[in-house]
Amino acid sequence: FAEGDRLEIGNDRGSTVVHCKPKAGQQRGVVVVEGIWPNRNFETGIGINVLTSADPGWPSGGAVFHDTAVWIRRPPS
Repeated sequence: FAEGDRLEIGNDRGSTVVHCKPKAGQQRGVVVVEGIWPNRNFETGIGINVLTSADPGWPSGGAVFHDTAVWIRRPPS
């Protein structure tokens, strides 16, 4: 993927569309979507939180959004 490419990022919970911005030194297989943007700021009107669970994390109820498995593909035109 190249700078500016539209990418669909998703998992079994849902998906959204973001624009690619590769970073030097980024670990292969790791995806970062920075910012706390409201749904209306996403092309599809569906924000990044669609990919996360509201369930409390194990073992003490911590956040789970930092470890969310996703797939990436080019969205339909």
